[in-house]
Amino acid sequence: MGGKNFGMSHIKLNGNMIRTPLGGFINHSDAPNTVKAELLMTSESDIKFNYKKWNLITLRNIKKGEELTVAYTFYSV
Repeated sequence: MGGKNFGMSHIKLNGNMIRTPLGGFINHSDAPNTVKAELLMTSESDIKFNYKKWNLITLRNIKKGEELTVAYTFYSV
């Protein structure tokens, strides 16, 4: 069973894509075991912000020692 959220792998602030430390541990695969879920973060309060972030979500159970893989969408392979 998948659906575990490992947290933020990338964030886009002011037009700049930033890879988090988690994002550095993901390898490309044509049959990935995770997916990046895009989230648009906006405020409805007096403090205004607007940015995107991507969280890494499992597609299935991942065994101990198994590498995290995703189909790259930000980079060409």
